This record gives sequence, C-alpha cells and structure tokens, in this order.
Amino acid sequence: MTTAGARLPAGETVYLAAMKSEASALLRRVEGASRVRDGAAAAAPAAVRGRIGDRPVQVAVCGVGERAARRAAERCLRLASRGACGRVVWLGIAGALSPDLDVGDLVVGRTVMAPEQPPTGVDETLVEAAMARGCRPGVLVTASGLVVTASSREALWRGTGSQPRTAVDMETWAAARVLDRAGVPFAAVRAISDTAADRLPSWLERAPAPGGGFPLSPVVRGALMRPSALVPLAKIRLRTARLGVRLAEVAASLA
Repeated sequence: MTTAGARLPAGETVYLAAMKSEASALLRRVEGASRVRDGAAAAAPAAVRGRIGDRPVQVAVCGVGERAARRAAERCLRLASRGACGRVVWLGIAGALSPDLDVGDLVVGRTVMAPEQPPTGVDETLVEAAMARGCRPGVLVTASGLVVTASSREALWRGTGSQPRTAVDMETWAAARVLDRAGVPFAAVRAISDTAADRLPSWLERAPAPGGGFPLSPVVRGALMRPSALVPLAKIRLRTARLGVRLAEVAASLA
C-alpha cells in the first residue's frame, strides 16, 4: 500500500467502469475525447482518451464481473509499462451489505476483499484524496455473482467480518489484486445504489451469467413470470445515472 503523501507517478489517470451508465457523466467531462485504438480494444471496447482540466486521462468501460476486471487491469499494466498509466480509479455502483449505508453514499475502498481471499492493497494517497471530497472509507467485497436478497447480503457481511460501511460489487478485488501486485496506484469509489434491507428479485442470484456478464436470461424469464419484480431493477437503473454525476465529480478530482 502506498503511504499517504507519497508522490504519485506521472502518466494518464485511467478510469475503469463496468457499465457505460456508470461512466457516462465522467465521459462528458473529458475534453478532446478520441477513441483509443491500441490493439487492446477487446479489453476496453469503449475506451476514450482526452483531458480533464490539464491532466491526461483515459476512461474505459470494460464489462461486468471479475474476468472483465482482470482483463482491464492487465491492459492498464501494459499502459504503465510504457509510462502511459500513472494511476487507476474504478468508479461504479455497489450494493450495501452493512445497515449503516444509505442510497447515495459514496464509499472509497480502504479495504478491498473477496470471500475466501486475502485482502489486497489500495493506494492510500488516492483513498485520502477521495475522502477529502466526501467519500466515506469502507470495505468493498467482490462477489462472483449478484447478491440481492437481504438474507444473502447479511450472510456475506457476517462472513467477511461485519465491518461498518461494507458494500458488495463484482469487480473491485479482481482489478485491485492485479494492480497492487504490479505496484500501480489504484483506488475504487462506489456509490450505494441499494441498501442492505432492499428486496430485489431472488431469481437473479440463481443464474450467474457465463463469463461474468449480467444475467440477461433470468431477467427475461423473471419478467415473463412476474413483471412487477423488475420495478426495483428499474429504480436502480435510474439511480445509477443520478449517482454517476456524483461519482464523476469525485473521480475527476483524483486526476
């Protein structure tokens, strides 16, 4: 872990997000944006390069899940080897595991972990910079699939230490593990899209998508069987766009 106050290396700030909706507000801040064509497009199909203020940045939408996160992180390593990546910031939404998080809270991962895996390091300088802009330090737990019911969230929270300000996502640990091993500064900022008590359709947990993507097939089946079950999903989609603006404000300052 990089200690607070250490000088961050030169190079672009690379922002990663799983879904375009999470990165859209940040993309609108990028001046002189152009598509990145570096032979690694498969790992970052929606990567653009430009500037935020006077700092060079890249923003890449890399897909949902641990495999997509690892591929994106490995691409960042290739950029870093050429001096083109100085730090990596993941931004996106997360679901609350602990009851002390509300919709709209911004959490920066001071602890990043996954079930049955060791915690991995993050860059303390970036973490403290995010905290200075209103993010709450917390625990980000990366799960291999969606965790949507109150009972499964509580079980995961208990199983990972019952720490305050704990949220779940599907990418952070995988990316952080790759980058921490290589010494590339990394931090993840997540906006809480749903609370630990919120009820989402339980059938989402039973069919993780092949390759770590969003499980479209169970969504379609669930919609046919019980259309009303999609209402909470629609609410989260609307929240994502709104929360993306706040994420962009914090993320842009970290460049």
